[in-house]
Amino acid sequence: MKIKMLLYSCLFCLTSYGQQVKQSFTSIELQPTIAYLKYKGAESRMVRLLFHGGNSYSPGKVYLSFNGLRDSLDVAASDTGLRYYELPVPGAPVKEDTQLSISYQTNGRTYTARCMVSPTRKWNVYIMPHSHVDVGYTNVQEKVLAIHMNNIDEAIRIGQHSENYPAEARFKWNTEAIWVVDNYLARASEEKKKIFWDAVKNGWINLDGAYGNINTSATSPAQLMHMFATGTRLAKEHGIRIASMFQGDVPGSSWGLSSQADITGIKYFLSAPNASDRIGTADSWRDKPFYWTSPSGKQKLLFWQSSPYSIGYALKGSKIPNFFTIEDPKPFYTGKPSENFLNPYLFNYLAKLDQKNFPYNMTLLTWAMSDNAPIDPELPDAVKAWNEHYASPRLVITSVKQFFQDFESAYKDQIPSVSGDYTEYWTDGIASAARETGINRNASDHLQQAGAIWAIRGKQAYPADAFDKAWTNIVMFNEHTWGAYNSVSEPEDPKAVSQWKYKQAFALNGKAQAEELLADAAKGENIPNSIDIYNTLSVERTGLVIIPAAQSTAGDLVKDNKGKKISSQRLSTGELAIVVEHFPAYSKQRFTIQKGSAYSTTHATAKENSLQNGIYTITLDPKTGNITQLQKNGNTRNLADSTGLNQYTYLPDDAPDKIQYPGDATISIKEKGPLVVSLLVSSSAPGANSLTREIRLTAGIDNIELINTIDKKAIGDKESVHFAFPFRVPAAQVRYNIPWGSINAEADQLKHANRNWYTMQRWVDVSNKEFGITWSSPDAPLFEIGQYTTGGLLGSLDDPKHWLQFTEQQPVISSWVMNNLWHTNFRRDQEGITTFHYYMQAHNAYSAEQANRYGLENHQPLVVTPAAGPAEESLFFNINAKNVYVENMNPARDGRGVLLQLVNVLDEPASITLTGKSKLDVWESNLLEEDKNTLNNTFDIPARGVIMIRVATNKSNGN
Repeated sequence: MKIKMLLYSCLFCLTSYGQQVKQSFTSIELQPTIAYLKYKGAESRMVRLLFHGGNSYSPGKVYLSFNGLRDSLDVAASDTGLRYYELPVPGAPVKEDTQLSISYQTNGRTYTARCMVSPTRKWNVYIMPHSHVDVGYTNVQEKVLAIHMNNIDEAIRIGQHSENYPAEARFKWNTEAIWVVDNYLARASEEKKKIFWDAVKNGWINLDGAYGNINTSATSPAQLMHMFATGTRLAKEHGIRIASMFQGDVPGSSWGLSSQADITGIKYFLSAPNASDRIGTADSWRDKPFYWTSPSGKQKLLFWQSSPYSIGYALKGSKIPNFFTIEDPKPFYTGKPSENFLNPYLFNYLAKLDQKNFPYNMTLLTWAMSDNAPIDPELPDAVKAWNEHYASPRLVITSVKQFFQDFESAYKDQIPSVSGDYTEYWTDGIASAARETGINRNASDHLQQAGAIWAIRGKQAYPADAFDKAWTNIVMFNEHTWGAYNSVSEPEDPKAVSQWKYKQAFALNGKAQAEELLADAAKGENIPNSIDIYNTLSVERTGLVIIPAAQSTAGDLVKDNKGKKISSQRLSTGELAIVVEHFPAYSKQRFTIQKGSAYSTTHATAKENSLQNGIYTITLDPKTGNITQLQKNGNTRNLADSTGLNQYTYLPDDAPDKIQYPGDATISIKEKGPLVVSLLVSSSAPGANSLTREIRLTAGIDNIELINTIDKKAIGDKESVHFAFPFRVPAAQVRYNIPWGSINAEADQLKHANRNWYTMQRWVDVSNKEFGITWSSPDAPLFEIGQYTTGGLLGSLDDPKHWLQFTEQQPVISSWVMNNLWHTNFRRDQEGITTFHYYMQAHNAYSAEQANRYGLENHQPLVVTPAAGPAEESLFFNINAKNVYVENMNPARDGRGVLLQLVNVLDEPASITLTGKSKLDVWESNLLEEDKNTLNNTFDIPARGVIMIRVATNKSNGN
């Protein structure tokens, strides 16, 4: 993101240039520092002599008195003028505050000054060189990529040049994102590839695992895992293990990263967020490292949030050619490596850490010249010169891995452990492209289903590479760069338009690839007038299936493979709806479509503003179309607040006091039953050409489905669009699904995490001790607890007062479906038709198992395909487990069985039993699909634990 040009309270250079008149100083000041100078073969504490009112041009002499010792030194004349002078304090380091007194004689005058010198430690400061990777933003993506790939070549050259420097000054380049490396290697000759991997092994090039700087809260668990797949596989092919990740710019990240640590092998996490743009109070975690323990307590990441990544830009990058000033910036040599470096910024920074009782003698700063910047070729010389001049702080050019290994080695027993979700701040921008966000989320679900179908059928030649490409596209749509730096101010600029098209293509290509792979998984010799239905989940289920009109032309009568009639109904859209019952886990069943009338033994009814299906009674307000009655059979509770559920609200200027609602509703019966009934609410709506809301029930099915469609107007002024769900659930706790688990809002969040809005995976639950409701959306991930907690969040928002520090629990969920609140990067406006699906299920006391099951069923509905192959197919083993769900399943790349990720939803261990027709071999596995620990067919998962396993038979093992 665009780097803020920060103003630091420090002096950037030793001399003053270009003055018209030589103004001599009028007074002096002593400024103590934490530094030690190398002076006369010893280490002396450094104090800076500052000249005020002008510079010092004439020669002079300083007399020092300190701790009973006296010393003097000469200050040479300077034609350009000195703004400060570094004084070595005589004697050994002090153990208590001690006064330094000096007199400075020059031009026949004597100046005096005093200061207190406090005890300080010897510091090691690790400098991590990188270029922040925005996939776009500063220029079109191909030009951005060219800069980063050129940086690799430059880094190898600088590494060779500095290989005989002192160890601390030897160059190490951090590529930041595997996206750069992946593209570099794809375009490199064999000779160039060899040079690259030799540089990696020499330490000149360093790889961190993440494919890009990803909005991790917006990724599914499968995406979060795949985020590290390319890097870890590339490294393994060359005898290297990647254990670290770096994330720049993005404030906050998902707790799921620690849950999957054993799967991905990532042990170290360096975060270097933006300096001020919409970061809330996240900067409060700066330089407070901790072991980030997973919800189970069994996995951990060593996490360190450093200073913002823009330090190098503020000190040097802003003073040399960069993307703000030239089209194609190149590595720039100033010829003066020590200028515009870390003096005196670093002294002030470390002094502040001292004042905060920072418990370690080491820290890290990243060093980037700007977003997508050329490398700083002078860093090794700057570090070498620094260490020759200063005894402390000692600078070390580092990789992420080296820093963390050194830190952990020194302080392992002193590092605190912390648990909780570091709820992300920047996911709000994904609602600036609501249609594409929904497309990408659905593509991710379909891709998981494609892998499961491949495993169910036991098909050979699993196309792992094709799946990898699809996953990469889906993950990269969640990369934090969405457009150009001028996407809001100049949305029609050709480069801004081009960058959005490149970004949009990740979602559209991911969708196309997922659909193709799903079709390939199910294909075979087609059988006419028949369909196959797949259950891609690990549980038996009953549910509604919608058969496309083109696949159901034979008639309206549907029978299963044994000739039993299945409840069906021809819908107003031409599609054929059926309900399948007790559908086995991980299986396929055949159904035939025959000439004849639809069959149904259950009945749902629709009246002018109400629906019933034997489980729910739904009533709409005739004027607004909002749901004012939501009642489940067996109790008298109305779970809808009087203002109504599913209410469309529009906030011009994102201002709650300007809130607007739709015009009067027209309610009509769309589906008349007896199997499926629905009401269609049509209305005019502010910010839109039209708004429709369909409320649908299926006879005998415990599910309420909402289908909201907005035909959006393109509006460049700031705006927000919500669908509000004020439930009537007193004393409610809000829980929601994150990658690899679920959390209680507020209670399970870290301090200084985002609380103004949240990003769900599959479900949100609003419950008290007795009852509640689970709410789910495959399309719209952002929600607020309460209404309009995002109101007024305009621009960069560098003032913490805008950000909530506590989330009051209340039974109001506001689905934040569209906004354009950002001032850069994200889209200024969006237009056209976008559809949002919601599902609701009322329940008694909260059940984590049921909430997760419900979310999975809505995200991975029963799959309809043309009939092919055997009439029945199923996975080669069964999974028996209570309170455990399978997050993902797909064939192994090497053909040896299948791989699964299992999640225990409870706060106690859970037992899993696997049974098969043939003897099963079971191993704990990881992202590299390595066989780790051998498991019995019955094994336990820790409380809230996550495990990846391989299941194979003797036959699939080749035995």
